[in-house]
Amino acid sequence: MSEKEFYKWLGGRLRELRKMRNQTQEELCQEFHLARSSLANIERGGRVISAYNLYLLLGVLNIPLETLFNGQLQNDSNKESNLRNV
Repeated sequence: MSEKEFYKWLGGRLRELRKMRNQTQEELCQEFHLARSSLANIERGGRVISAYNLYLLLGVLNIPLETLFNGQLQNDSNKESNLRNV
């Protein structure tokens, strides 16, 4: 996965988790003190979010860090297993 693909995946995952919490971008931005356009850019993968800001954002969403990567880590493990079997 390239860096660009990673940030698109990360942004999409953040959007998914935000929507699971039934929060709009505006609501989240009020709590996180971030411009809505900045959050929109992060969710599209067009803006890099620092590890610390990611930590803070997940705290506002009340989501543990491991939840963010649950699906992706499982998919990567399956890919590695499939490659070993080739």
